[in-house]
Amino acid sequence: MPQKFNKLLVGGVILVVLGVGVAAWVWVPWIFSARYTISVATGPAGSFGQKFLSAFKRQVSEEHPRVQLALEESGNLQESADKFQSGKYDLALVRSDHPAAASGGTLVILRRLSLVMMVPAASPARSIKKLSGKKIAILEGTREDDPLLRTVMDFYSIKPADLQKTPLADIATALHRKQVAAVVAIGSTGPGAVSDAIRAIVRATGKPPRFIDLEAAEMAVRNPLYEEITIPAGAFVAVPAIPDDEVKTVAVAVRLVAKNSMLNDVAGEITRLLLTTRAKVAATLPQAGQIEAPDTDNKGVLRTHPGAAAYIDGTQESVFEQVMSQLFNLSIIGGILGSFALWFSGFWRKHRPDEIQKNLARLPAMMREAKLLPLEKLGEIEEELDTLSGWLLERFLYEKIAPDRINGVAVIISHIRLVIERRRKAA
Repeated sequence: MPQKFNKLLVGGVILVVLGVGVAAWVWVPWIFSARYTISVATGPAGSFGQKFLSAFKRQVSEEHPRVQLALEESGNLQESADKFQSGKYDLALVRSDHPAAASGGTLVILRRLSLVMMVPAASPARSIKKLSGKKIAILEGTREDDPLLRTVMDFYSIKPADLQKTPLADIATALHRKQVAAVVAIGSTGPGAVSDAIRAIVRATGKPPRFIDLEAAEMAVRNPLYEEITIPAGAFVAVPAIPDDEVKTVAVAVRLVAKNSMLNDVAGEITRLLLTTRAKVAATLPQAGQIEAPDTDNKGVLRTHPGAAAYIDGTQESVFEQVMSQLFNLSIIGGILGSFALWFSGFWRKHRPDEIQKNLARLPAMMREAKLLPLEKLGEIEEELDTLSGWLLERFLYEKIAPDRINGVAVIISHIRLVIERRRKAA
């Protein structure tokens, strides 16, 4: 019994070690590699997203030296999203209105790009409907087929022919000569396209522009990829406040999206670092303050990555908890498999030719021969009984035959020997 117990103990230890190794390989694979690389498709060089991710890369290298972010710049967010959809990248900056946003899980929202409609202060237009049939300047960097721009223009039935792509340097001249009645810009608060357009209008008219409210709530209902947003007074310039009052408009979110196949603990750790890095970077890159956690209820059309949601909701498991959870699962599976193995072993022993049974099957014949064979043949039976007795003793010592079973066999062998002895005495 001690030897059998030792074998079981060694087997159990081996199974536990293998279980820990498998669980660690599944949940924390970077433990087994010298470097764990995460590829990221960023926005264009010099953009806020590219600058922030460069700072984030340094933060990751400090906290996780073996984890490396491989950043690749792209011409614009459209190109970044296309690269992500090709499957070559683990993370990418994408807009909510690109299909790539739905093909992965959101980690954080970097910023929101608002569509802003501006007219000179002296313009009689008080709503976008008053601009119907008039030329509207769109900055040269904005695509004419931009989904957000197209959505707003279609909502107000503004014809594509009324949109006039204009370089930023020519905005002042176009307004001064009344070649355009309004300017449309897409961008976030702070430095960027909208602020540049405001400065151009001020140069042309000598006064800050007037912002036109949009029916953003209704547009957001029609297209849930967009959202209503309120730009606060002074969001672009503090003194004098530009805008001078709140402006309602529609915006699209810029998201950092991860592959669905990314491990939950990896996504959760990246999300943690992103949200802690924003405070450190905000001193030198103020737009980092716009970074926020996504909604985790996943009721919208775009889902949050389960790993990011677990961190944000405070339900993220530690590596130890994950490994122990996997070990628990393995123990359940192992118990089921072990029970099946025991049943199958018993079934096999019951139905397969038993070596012991096969050797003992000769005993009834030996009993008959001991009674009927000539006396000179009885010695052969005794030799066969000696061989069988030695074989049984060996099996008993190695615990391959139960004591109660060998006792019964011993009684039969003794009875055969007794029959042989009686015949010899009678002769």
